[in-house]
Amino acid sequence: MGADTIELSALVGRLSRRYGQLRNLVMGGSVDPKVTGRTGLPLLAPFGGELAEMRGWAFGDRWIGCGAVRAGDGVQVVVLVAEPDAPPSEEPPEETVRVVPPRRGTRSDDARAWVRRVLDLTGWEPLGLSVDWATVEEELGVPLPADYKELAEAFGGGVFSESVSFMGCGASVSFDLPAQWRAGLSAARDGTYGGTFAAGPYDVYAPGGKGVVTWGSTEWADQYCWLIDAERPGHCPVLARSHDPGPWYRYDMSTAEFLHRVLTDPGFRPFGIAQYDLGVTFVPESAGRPL
Repeated sequence: MGADTIELSALVGRLSRRYGQLRNLVMGGSVDPKVTGRTGLPLLAPFGGELAEMRGWAFGDRWIGCGAVRAGDGVQVVVLVAEPDAPPSEEPPEETVRVVPPRRGTRSDDARAWVRRVLDLTGWEPLGLSVDWATVEEELGVPLPADYKELAEAFGGGVFSESVSFMGCGASVSFDLPAQWRAGLSAARDGTYGGTFAAGPYDVYAPGGKGVVTWGSTEWADQYCWLIDAERPGHCPVLARSHDPGPWYRYDMSTAEFLHRVLTDPGFRPFGIAQYDLGVTFVPESAGRPL
């Protein structure tokens, strides 16, 4: 059992470095009572009550899982990919992009005001992190949104309301935006799991091209990204997609405004979480989470 435990721990570490924040679905034989089809339940279905451990990672519209299954007197380490069910025929095709018109412009002063609102909302004291943005943006080949950089310097990487992961720069690998972007680009290029990372009409952004860069996600596999076009540097609309197979939604608003509305506006559907009464908190990645 000891060897299997060490092997599972190492595997969890490797998958976390590639796919980011994990979700503990089964620990010590006990299933998380809050797990649903939105939060990784498909990974448990094949094993009945034989699971001793299971960790899950949201990856586009799939779940990646690894765990330990009881086998005789010991356990066997398993790795699996859970595919979504095919959407009903009346669902719009995945390539459809629904554009949500803005209610106002996104001038830099507006964006800074939304950063302050997120800080006030959480009661968070800005960390004032020093980030080498010049190096990050040189690698990407485009500038990142100014309000995102303010958020990253104030919060670092971490989790809002126990469910919304925010990627900073220079944080641990799971919450490091450049590291996760590189992993997604590598997976798309080498065909890992079919080459699917963002899916739909958008590829993962590659320097000099056009595509998506993910800056946030939820524990039920929603994706929050920017649509980046190297030919339009500085123009970074938010693209978001629900965990269910379906279209991307485009929001011509700042990153900070989108995040604030996700956390506070119950009518901000399908992405608002205020309707679930989770409260508004922030836990930095440095607080850590058990594997």
